[in-house]
Amino acid sequence: AASAQAQDSRTLSQFLHSCNANYAACRNDLHDYIEAADTQGMICKPKSMSYNEAVARSLDWLRERDFSDQALADGNAEDGEWAAISTLWPCNANSNG
Repeated sequence: AASAQAQDSRTLSQFLHSCNANYAACRNDLHDYIEAADTQGMICKPKSMSYNEAVARSLDWLRERDFSDQALADGNAEDGEWAAISTLWPCNANSNG
C-alpha cells in the first residue's frame, strides 16, 4: 500500500516525466484509468476510438497543459488524468448513446 500511496501523491509533471522514462508503464496506467472511467460511465469516449488512441490523445492533452497550466502541472497526477479525460470525453446529458 505504501508504494501505491507514493504513486498517488505524484504531481502531474512527475507523472509525465515518468512517461519519458518508462512509456509502457505510463501508457498502461492511463489505459487502465480511461478504461475504468469509460466502463463506469464517468466519461463518454467514442465507441469507434480505441483505448490506445484515447491514451495518446490524453497524453497529448496533458503534455500541452503541463506547460501552460502551472496549477494543473503541480497538482496530483490523478487529478490531471481526470481533467484530461473528462474534458476530452464529457458525457452530454442529452446523448443517450
